Amino acid sequence: MSTRTVNIAIDKKLLTEIDKAVKQDLGSRSEYFRRLAIADLDKRKRWKKLLSAGRKVGKQMGINNEEDVYRIIKED
Repeated sequence: MSTRTVNIAIDKKLLTEIDKAVKQDLGSRSEYFRRLAIADLDKRKRWKKLLSAGRKVGKQMGINNEEDVYRIIKED
């Protein structure tokens, strides 16, 4: 795996909390941020897939905009 070094600015209090979490897991800051990035990217992919499926179902139901959603909610 090819790696790059990245510098980021983090509030001192937040970094202290991160270091505590890292110490409990016997990891490193780098591993913490690597896992955090991987989890965030995975979450974004899942949300994109979910929103895409929702749009498909919405079109099947005749929902084209926000007003259509409110209309359907009022009907129930």
